[in-house]
Amino acid sequence: MRPINLGVVGLLAVSIGVYEPVALAQSEELSLHVEVDPLPFILGGYGIQLGVAHTALPGWRLGLGNFSLDVPDMATQLNSDNEGFHLRVRHSHALYLLRFLSGLDGWCIGGSVRILRQRFTHDDAPADSLTIREYSVEAIAGYKWHPASNGFYLMPWVALAKPLVASDSVQLAGQDYNVDFVQLFGTVNVGWQF
Repeated sequence: MRPINLGVVGLLAVSIGVYEPVALAQSEELSLHVEVDPLPFILGGYGIQLGVAHTALPGWRLGLGNFSLDVPDMATQLNSDNEGFHLRVRHSHALYLLRFLSGLDGWCIGGSVRILRQRFTHDDAPADSLTIREYSVEAIAGYKWHPASNGFYLMPWVALAKPLVASDSVQLAGQDYNVDFVQLFGTVNVGWQF
């Protein structure tokens, strides 16, 4: 039996958000956010983020993300020294802090602290793999757009991440994996604000 994919559960939660929010979220002081990132689903994983904002800190939102995905070889092998390496980000976490420039909509900037569980493989040693933990920080810029008058929103964002420390160096098939100094990526989250 396959385990339940929490990302699918998150997608369902967002898609049925037309129901009345829970009593906790009905508070005028508290705003809850549920976001799903479709990109990790496309890349064989999942991505979900739960966020909270309070009127005591206007414009600020704190979020906790959980995600996994197969990193496209094009990105893993940007550095030609990494040819033959493949990377799967396994059940990883991020703590986000965003500052919206106008209420809780429109442009935002912020950052996150991430703990990535990465599993590497290599073409020359298909039976071998190496799993490490990488700790990193990222700077984020995004835009939250409500196309309708309900809680549904889209949030395109880009991030520049800096790996800080890893639990081990990566060497497979006698080759070292060279970690990029910084990593750039972007996506569009689909969310519901309660």
